[in-house]
Amino acid sequence: MNGKIAAVCVTYNRPKQLGQMIRCFERQDYQNRELIILDDAGQYERTSGDRWTLISTKTRYPTLGDKRNAATRLVSPDVEYIAVWDDDDLYLPHALRATMAALRVAPLSRPSVVLHPDKRGVLSQHETGGLFHSGWGYRRETFWKYNGYQAWNNGEDRLLLKKLEDRGVATADPIALGFEPFLVYPWEVSEVIHFSNPSMSYEKAATFCSRPTRIEKWIADPKIDLDHPRILPGINPRKF
Repeated sequence: MNGKIAAVCVTYNRPKQLGQMIRCFERQDYQNRELIILDDAGQYERTSGDRWTLISTKTRYPTLGDKRNAATRLVSPDVEYIAVWDDDDLYLPHALRATMAALRVAPLSRPSVVLHPDKRGVLSQHETGGLFHSGWGYRRETFWKYNGYQAWNNGEDRLLLKKLEDRGVATADPIALGFEPFLVYPWEVSEVIHFSNPSMSYEKAATFCSRPTRIEKWIADPKIDLDHPRILPGINPRKF
């Protein structure tokens, strides 16, 4: 498997979480990769690191769907596969390798198990129920064949999924292929502007003031041990 995959992330005013996500990307064990980050808070200078690029604009995109499409257009021409990464989630080192394996089987990758950390960094396993968009992946040609995301907020992922399912696009589950769960999905509402939280939305996020910062100073290891994560046995029903 030597195809190139791009992790694509849209961010808004979450430097601490974004810095930890970048560290997760730097620790990936799949080599032929890149990370594209698009910020529309004008919060950063254009910054590049080891196979990652952060692009910042002061022009707010009208919807989250528009923003995700814009970010996906920024990937390199030789990228064949797209992984959805979110700035407030964490990814174990085999995340892109697992997504790539699934995308070799089908045009859409959706893991069936997600990890939730507690305050100690211990991870419990939960069913995704087919959701948890930040662990999905697409073949690039399939994504654009069906015109990507619709101009929609907080539901653009489900609309895209419905469009793909209505057209008979096949899905592969990296967990069913034998990979351990790789998406760590925190639910720290007090610390994170979480669009999955009913009290928050893409529109409301625009009311939060952003302060100019350099992302380099925020890149740090998360609380969980990426190399030797403590994962509890047993898969529980979906938590959220």
